Amino acid sequence: MKPYLELSDIFQEKSMDQRMIELASRFKVYRKKAKLTQLQLADRSGVSYGTIKRFERTGKISLESLWMLTSALGCDD
Repeated sequence: MKPYLELSDIFQEKSMDQRMIELASRFKVYRKKAKLTQLQLADRSGVSYGTIKRFERTGKISLESLWMLTSALGCDD
C-alpha cells in the first residue's frame, strides 16, 4: 500500500459513491495503522465521532472534516 492517499487511483471508471466508499475504506486502514480508534481520532482531530463513523461507513464527509482528519493522521500531503 502506498504511504499516502492518491486521488488518481480512486477516480477511474466508478460511480461517485463507489469512489467515496473506497476513499473511506483506505482512510480506515490508515487510521488503524496509526492504532487509533474512531473516538481517539475524534479527540485528536476535532471532528465528531459521528462524522468519522458515518464517513467510514458511507464515504460521506465535508472537505473541511476530511482535511482535519488527514492532518490528524499526518497524511495530508
